[in-house]
Amino acid sequence: MDLTIASALVPFWQSVGAALLGSLALTPAVEWAARRLGAVDVPSDDRWGSRRVALLGGVSIAAGVALGVLGSGGAAAWAWPVWAGALLMLGLGLVDDVAVLSSVGKLMGQVAAAALVLAAGLAFWRGGPVWVSIPLTFLWVIGVTNALNLIDGIDGLAGGVTVVAAGTLAVISGLLGHTAQAAVMAAVAGACLGYLPYNAPPARIFMGDGGSLLLGYLLAVGALGVQGGGGPLVGPLVPVAVLAVPIADTTFVTITRLLRGQPIREGGTDHVHHRLVKLGLSEGEAVALLGGLSAGAGGLALSALWADAALVLAVAALGLVALTVGGIYLATTGAYTTAAPTQPLSQRAGALLRRYGGGASWKAVGGMLADLLLVGAALVVAAYLRHGGAPPPALVVLLPQALPLVIVAKLGVFYAAGLYQGIWSHAGTPEGGRLAVASGGASALVAAGFGIATGRVPTALLLIDWGVATVLVGGVRFGFRALRQSVVAHQEDGVRVLLYGTGAEGMLALRSLRRWPTRKFVVVGLLDEAPARHGSRVQGVTVLGRGRDLPRLCAEHDVEMVVVPAATSAQARRRLQAQCRDAGVPCRVFAATLQAPDAVSSPTLSPPPGDGAASRSQPE
Repeated sequence: MDLTIASALVPFWQSVGAALLGSLALTPAVEWAARRLGAVDVPSDDRWGSRRVALLGGVSIAAGVALGVLGSGGAAAWAWPVWAGALLMLGLGLVDDVAVLSSVGKLMGQVAAAALVLAAGLAFWRGGPVWVSIPLTFLWVIGVTNALNLIDGIDGLAGGVTVVAAGTLAVISGLLGHTAQAAVMAAVAGACLGYLPYNAPPARIFMGDGGSLLLGYLLAVGALGVQGGGGPLVGPLVPVAVLAVPIADTTFVTITRLLRGQPIREGGTDHVHHRLVKLGLSEGEAVALLGGLSAGAGGLALSALWADAALVLAVAALGLVALTVGGIYLATTGAYTTAAPTQPLSQRAGALLRRYGGGASWKAVGGMLADLLLVGAALVVAAYLRHGGAPPPALVVLLPQALPLVIVAKLGVFYAAGLYQGIWSHAGTPEGGRLAVASGGASALVAAGFGIATGRVPTALLLIDWGVATVLVGGVRFGFRALRQSVVAHQEDGVRVLLYGTGAEGMLALRSLRRWPTRKFVVVGLLDEAPARHGSRVQGVTVLGRGRDLPRLCAEHDVEMVVVPAATSAQARRRLQAQCRDAGVPCRVFAATLQAPDAVSSPTLSPPPGDGAASRSQPE
């Protein structure tokens, strides 16, 4: 290793080592003291844990950071107002851990800390208009500080994400020549590494607000110090990418709570990590998944230092679409209610978007916006793939000019081919074939445009673009449906249902049962009279047999209810009803009315005629 590089890394490793050892040694003592003082987290309805766990882990983290910073000379990274803000955040959080501090009080403290950051000469979008830069700085510091505080909801998550984010900021700072700041970020990562063994599931100690507010503040300030990397266009993207996971979670919770009419600042178990666990992941798997996403976003931030801005922005656009689709899926899963009765979140979101986002075609509008980003990113990625990561200068100049026309042309073909009809609702072979043909037609139109405008057709580039665009557009559509079907098909908590029919009426019943507003159903299998369909999977559910197999299947799969669509013939309903009586399982008839082309309203399950019920009713 070059001696210059080696000597530059000495403070980095000193900082990591001192912070890690200090936090590792002090955390057990802090845990003991917290229990003696009664500073413990008490389980409640708005908290995830079910055990009394010691708080004040932020004290040992802060001590580790201080040891790492002082031992490596990192204190010179920032002026004294920044460090004063760090002490303010630590003190504010510790007070809230031990006593009750109002939300307004905490917010005022965070406003003061952000003002200290500005006083030290740091700002978001330095060089931009002051009337934009100052508000953005307040928003950034306060937002990131609270974002890390909000993701501290399951064991190991906040500490693990901080290790990844701080480590990424340390590397970027070192590459940019900010050695002192690299030492500070290394100290933050090292202190969290020393704390994590005691916070891993099942946790012995929590960092509390003292730790999360301090770490969020330090990460926010560290990110401001590297936003110059990547140039004026990509530079502001770097800090956002480094802290993508806490920012995305805070955005997700804010939007979903507003839709439910729930106060944003209330505690709750409706964060991304909570929903992942409720979908079937273990806490460790949820932490690993979010940590991996954080590392991927950190890699994008690092790539901004040497990759072309166009390629970085294209990859960022793909990440934004993926996060949005994932967020939409998570927002429509699980029952998250408030004290006041409300519509299911998916219905409220649909009503809002129908009103302000395209009327009854709001899903098509959303799909078109997603495709706009995907199609544009596909062309940029294809250009870099075609030329081994270094497109010729002439193509680099041509891409920004051609991109808007390519996007308009492709979206126009997609629309004419009907790709926005029934979007997000169906994903099968016909849809795949239509997508491939539409994408091919769009590429042919683009090729003709290139030929007319430049006199030549870049065949290899456009073939790669066709493949990338088809995979991306199809991946978002089919991936969303596949994820929903896979998760729902593996859920076991709910009334176990055997559903008759695999036609349109059966699929309508399946979709409605999965989204039932007042009760949770799990469709364990389907019945179909066609032997050729037996063993196949429809919407993630296996076709187990025909109607005459009903008694045996009910016993084998612990079926609690058989559902028959109302469109089923009267003769078949009577036969199935008799078989249900023999099996000792209730039989219910499904009926629904269509309120809009993409929304089912008022689904009902009722006993068949002659089964002791005269009217339809929703099961409670």
